[in-house]
Amino acid sequence: MTTINPRRLLTNVGLVSLALIYILTWIIMIHDPKQRTGSDFIGFYSFGRIAQTQGFENIYNITSQEKVEEGVVGFQVVPEFYTHVPFITILAALIVDSNYIESFIRWAIVLLLFNTASSYLLVSALRKGNFTKEETFILFAGIFLFFPTYSALMNGQDDAILLLGLAVWLWGLFSEKPFAAGLGLSLTAVRPQTALFLAIPFLFKQRKIFWGFALGGAILVMISWALIKTDGMISFINSLKFIESTIWTQPHALDMPTISGIIRRNFKTIDITLVSNLNWGCYLAGIIGFCIVWYKSKEILEKQIGLLALFSILLVPYAHYHDLVILLISIVCLIRVLSSRKIIETGLLSILPLIVSLVAIVGFVGSGILKFPLIYCVMLILGYLLLFPDRIAWIASRKKGETNV
Repeated sequence: MTTINPRRLLTNVGLVSLALIYILTWIIMIHDPKQRTGSDFIGFYSFGRIAQTQGFENIYNITSQEKVEEGVVGFQVVPEFYTHVPFITILAALIVDSNYIESFIRWAIVLLLFNTASSYLLVSALRKGNFTKEETFILFAGIFLFFPTYSALMNGQDDAILLLGLAVWLWGLFSEKPFAAGLGLSLTAVRPQTALFLAIPFLFKQRKIFWGFALGGAILVMISWALIKTDGMISFINSLKFIESTIWTQPHALDMPTISGIIRRNFKTIDITLVSNLNWGCYLAGIIGFCIVWYKSKEILEKQIGLLALFSILLVPYAHYHDLVILLISIVCLIRVLSSRKIIETGLLSILPLIVSLVAIVGFVGSGILKFPLIYCVMLILGYLLLFPDRIAWIASRKKGETNV
């Protein structure tokens, strides 16, 4: 008689359930005009169409953006400033055409390909030989189906590029390819504040990573300048200034996992200038703090990288729920630590990304009041275990002793 492994069964059910939920909700979204046009993809779509019809230098022209959007939704829209980095327009221009729905589908397929590459690199960043083939597959599937990456896909957001840069960075770092790691980190420039937070500490340790980042970043800046010219860069900067001046009062600020989001969710009346200064102050203090940590550390290991990723989520002035893909860096770092010390069996470690996804989904149940509290609990646990991994071994030994008694 065949014995059923409960953990294997529950793991398979969890992975299949995630996949089905994602597929079904995405199909519903793409067939709902309000949802598909209300997604962030419409900003990338407008960039691509403007680049195709008017030239790259006009992508930040608010009137041009407005006309493209009105052509999609079929009615007059309130102008919005999109601040996607210029070089991303190359990808958008290659993918979109006059058919918005087909363009969205092609965009999603490309993002899924990026996520596949990221999942492979993150699994490759783990120590070889510690996991069986089955456990490696479960890790890959859990990372690929990580809930925040799905949130980004539903929105048509470019977090797949952010994650790809992070994955190359982590893989290069732990494969002793520092310059390649830095080049990968430069792709995180799709979120400039996050990119700088992660890169600047490497000026004080493992400088090859910083110089790789600097070279990659310089290339992306030159590509962007060549695309949109000086006038376009000025328009881009003006768009950033506008967003900076208004973001603290916008409804979507409530959906931020950052300190700014915590403030907006808990205080109905705020001093915008005070909040802005506080957020930027925390951001700069965080960079300085990690620079000191890097300078004083003998070497940069999983603990430092995992904590850097966690604090980048909290301390950047603004980020959104889908930017929580960065959590995968901390998760992979923790798995590396615990698997190398053999503190927890690898079968349990392999389902950690899946567990975090399921916890995140629970946060959306009902009114969604637990959406961020659960994420903060996950972040707190990840941070604690990165700092004190041996505590798990101590707890396990205590329980084992109690069982023996």
